[in-house]
This record gives sequence, C-alpha cells and structure tokens, in this order.
Amino acid sequence: MSHKRFRTQRHWHNTLIMVWGLPFLILPGIIVGASSGRFLLFQVMLGISLVGILLAARRDSRKKAFYSIDDDKLIMSTPDQERTILISEINDASLVDRVGARAFLKVLADTDPSKSLAEKRDAFMRFCTVDIGFRSFTLGAARRLIDGLPSAKSDLLLIRLRSGEVLLLSPMYAQDMVDTIGRRRLHG
Repeated sequence: MSHKRFRTQRHWHNTLIMVWGLPFLILPGIIVGASSGRFLLFQVMLGISLVGILLAARRDSRKKAFYSIDDDKLIMSTPDQERTILISEINDASLVDRVGARAFLKVLADTDPSKSLAEKRDAFMRFCTVDIGFRSFTLGAARRLIDGLPSAKSDLLLIRLRSGEVLLLSPMYAQDMVDTIGRRRLHG
C-alpha cells in the first residue's frame, strides 16, 4: 500500500506587512512626544500597532489542512472536516498562481448565480491554507506585492473533478503532488 503525505504552505504575509508598517505608525507618536513632551499619541499608536500585529498573526495562523494520497484516494482534511476523493474522479490537476486562482473564482462565480460569491469561495478554498487575496487583513493593499513574490508563482494546485467541482489546494511542493496524482491516474 503506497502512502504519500503532503505538507501545506503557511505564509505570514499579513503579519509581515503589519510589522513593516510599524515604524510608520509609531514614528509620528515619537516625533510629537519628543517635541511636546506628551507621549499619549505614541502610546495610542503603539497599542493600535500591537493589536494589528496580533490580529494579523491570528489570521495568518488560523487555517490548517493536511493532504495525503493513499493508493487510489486523495484525502484532504482540516480540523473541522475531511474529504476523500478517488483518484479516478480527478479530471485534471494543474499548477496555478494566486492571480489565476482569483480569476478562476470570478469565472466560477459568474457561471452559477444560484449561490453567493462567499459560498462559492468557501467551497473552492475549503482545503487551501494560502490567502489568495480574499481573506487578507490588509484589504488587498499589498496584493500586487504578494502576487509578485517568487514564492507566489505556481504554488497552488487546482483540482477539477469529473463532477464539475473545482478545489484549490496549497501543498508545500505543488509540482510533486501534481506528479503523484498523474502517476496514480496512469497506474490506477
């Protein structure tokens, strides 16, 4: 019995953006405090910055998922749910970047008006641990910066099932998972 387990990606982009913005939030408080002798603005800005960093870290660390392939099954699980898909049910597995995933979700949302965009997004990203820009703490302000990172190119896996359902996964080594699924489809 062949078993292969895949780790999921974890990115701290929201937390890093908050840390990078920290000097811009605190510096005005320091300048006003040094010139007037009253550091109330500094304390308020420091408090806002710390709360922002904590919220960003919580959002970045919240989503967890696990993937494994056992002989003829793809098993995807989160702490809340688990789903098993037969490899023979997979029509296509391909690499995609964040921009492509967002575009695919928009096309998917336009095709079936019976469900809301939030329902479609949740079903599409149920087992994905990477923020593609919809759950971003920065409200999309750094989306272009994150999309341009070398680590953001072809790091997601788009799985199309024979039933027409589409899932987005975020394995650490997406190409390895595509190759494993392809080999299992050929030998299965």
